[in-house]
Amino acid sequence: MPLHEIVYMSLACDSMSSDELGALLDKARAHNQAAGITGMLVYHEREFMQLIEGERSVIEALYQRIEADPRHQQVYRLWEGPIATRNFADWTMAFAALDDETLKQHTGYASLKDEGLVALSRDNRGKKILLGLREELT
Repeated sequence: MPLHEIVYMSLACDSMSSDELGALLDKARAHNQAAGITGMLVYHEREFMQLIEGERSVIEALYQRIEADPRHQQVYRLWEGPIATRNFADWTMAFAALDDETLKQHTGYASLKDEGLVALSRDNRGKKILLGLREELT
C-alpha cells in the first residue's frame, strides 16, 4: 500500500493539563498502533501541530475525526501528499511540548522552544519543524 501523510494545525478549545495531554497521548498511541499510523504531535499553549502517516484511507479517516472533534477548532491542513517511506516509523505518536515534569515520563517526549507553533509553521516549515524534533527524540 502506498504511504500518505498529513500535517495539520489546530487550536484546542481549552488549555490542557499535563494529565489530559498524557491521557490523550496514551489513547492516540493505542489507536495508531492498531491502525498502522505513525507520526508526531506537538502541543504549545493550546496549539497543536501533528504529522500523521500511513495508508491514505486510514490517515484521511483519522483527519476527518480530528476535524469533527469538538475539543479542536481552526483545524488547518498545512500539507498532505504521498511519501516513499515513513518519517516516524518508530513512533506510533512522538510528542513534544513545553518543559513539564509530568509529561517527561512519557516515551517520545521532547522540549519545545518558547515560540508559538503558528509562528514556527510559517512558509510551510511545519514538516521541517516536526522532522527536526524527531531528531531530538532519537
